[in-house]
Amino acid sequence: MEKYSWNFNENAERWYEGADTIAECIAQARASEEREDNIAVYIGENISFGVSVDAESVLEQIASEAYEFCELAEDWDIYDHKKQNELNELSEQLTAVVQAWLTKYNREPSFWKVDGIKRYSLEG
Repeated sequence: MEKYSWNFNENAERWYEGADTIAECIAQARASEEREDNIAVYIGENISFGVSVDAESVLEQIASEAYEFCELAEDWDIYDHKKQNELNELSEQLTAVVQAWLTKYNREPSFWKVDGIKRYSLEG
């Protein structure tokens, strides 16, 4: 994915995937057939969506399902709140598995958000 995106509208929902530099985005905007009377372009940095799995949420879901299966499960200490390192380890492992699955089946996010938007003049 390119580092920057651009649009003639600062509040656009969809942005033109630009280039690795702001200068390249400006050049693309100047050459755009949609430029019309626009004297400025808005350029922002592309921020990728990072897949992350929260182990605590997953374990709470499992505990809930166990309780639905058998009420005696309410005494099951599925994790220790005091051992954050264990939850962090599981979160990292689950995230890696989900990311590998997304990659294997070509389902990785193909979207991004545009942040740090600034106005650049197209004149001159």
